[in-house]
Amino acid sequence: MTTANVRSEPTVTGEPDLDAVVATLTASFAHDPIIEWAIPTVTPDRSRYLDSFFAIVTEDILDRGGLVATSSDYDAVVVWSTPTDTVPTDDENEVLLDRLESATGPTGRRVRVLMELLDEHHPTDLPPHCHVMFAAVREHSRGTGSRAAVTGALRELRLADGVGVYAEASSERSLRLWERLGLSRVGSEIVLPDGGPKLFPLFAAP
Repeated sequence: MTTANVRSEPTVTGEPDLDAVVATLTASFAHDPIIEWAIPTVTPDRSRYLDSFFAIVTEDILDRGGLVATSSDYDAVVVWSTPTDTVPTDDENEVLLDRLESATGPTGRRVRVLMELLDEHHPTDLPPHCHVMFAAVREHSRGTGSRAAVTGALRELRLADGVGVYAEASSERSLRLWERLGLSRVGSEIVLPDGGPKLFPLFAAP
């Protein structure tokens, strides 16, 4: 997740420029430890599989009623589901997992395991909440206010709708960022197989 701090109003929409969203997610998460576990850096044609992963997951969230907050240039994006989103059936979820596994080639099995673990560890006893799936800022836009703008949009929606925010930090660095934004650790860490890295679930009450 280099210049003077300049904040502009973000756009919050259910119909973003999906290609622009995916481009920022792929660029920002390329060296994230969780994504490196799921789609290793040595994978041939890796960028294509990264694009497919982020496109399919983001599109599914949007199709169910989720939202994206973006800076004007799409250099900062936050993708989340809302408490009123359509809940997929078990069959629909299997279709999504099958699609992801197929679209991510030789890394498909790892991608499937990652998504299954996220589902299994999502707390069932939380009050209504938004689930932030992805939050990313391109490196050259860090410090420009873009991140503050899009995370601020999420905070304002949370306060207006009276719901909480749940997220999984994918690194120690992002964990510290979420904690600065007011989220606290909840539940147990999600440890990926084969000596993989950990995700840190967090939650902020409304």
